[in-house]
Amino acid sequence: MLSLISAFALVSCKGYKDLEASAFQQMLAGDPSAQLVDVRTPEEFAEGHLPGAANIDWQADDFREKAAESLDKGRPVMVYCRSGKRSAAAAARLDGMGFRTYNLLGGYLKWTEEGRETEVSGNEEPEDLDVLYGADLLKPGTAAPDFTLSDLSGKEVRLSGLRGKTVVLDFWATWCPDCRAEIPALKAMYAVADPSKVTFVSVSYDRDIETLRKFVAENGMPWVQLFDPAGKKDSGIGADYHVKWIPSMYVIGPDGKVVLSTVVASKVAAFLDGK
Repeated sequence: MLSLISAFALVSCKGYKDLEASAFQQMLAGDPSAQLVDVRTPEEFAEGHLPGAANIDWQADDFREKAAESLDKGRPVMVYCRSGKRSAAAAARLDGMGFRTYNLLGGYLKWTEEGRETEVSGNEEPEDLDVLYGADLLKPGTAAPDFTLSDLSGKEVRLSGLRGKTVVLDFWATWCPDCRAEIPALKAMYAVADPSKVTFVSVSYDRDIETLRKFVAENGMPWVQLFDPAGKKDSGIGADYHVKWIPSMYVIGPDGKVVLSTVVASKVAAFLDGK
């Protein structure tokens, strides 16, 4: 295997290796520990990708954070994009982060031109996202862990102090593209909810509270906004709630127990509509 890879590999000045499609495929087949990453946009990924690939968008603001969170430095990382340019940049970044990285020369175009296998996931249902990213969230019936955080004015808010109402709890950050995409859905839910029965609480993993304050004001998000100074990686609250992906959302019943956990805002909306 090593001789085959070395025959096709070109070592870049930044340390990662470029592989021709044949060597790339051979390495994937020969090393089950390899982590395959498509660094194109989610839209490109949905139209077709290499079998078993994960999607971490190189152009997204949180590429570094998602890579650090989801990839194992003890296992090789194999990246590709459409033609190889974005993945080369991503490979260089990952190499600088301490990953052992391989880049597919010619990208997805070269792979498909040579008739190699692909798969399509453009028809994924929202449930698939929960399988991929929300499988470890707390299950319905679990007592919601209590916590206290400060809101954007510095006032402390304790989750158990909201007992008696249904709580929509959202873990997010302004730097997260997927979180920003769900904001219109959260605003729509908040606009029609009965405030005497439902409270919305967002916990932000932003690095800077001033950035958070500005974003919330500019985007008209009037519900309870809490700031977790520990950040996503070191958040004890996030650990208690098994948050590995953002946005992650919970619906907590008036009795303080989880009734829904998901990474899909539309599922929260459907639940509230059915109450």
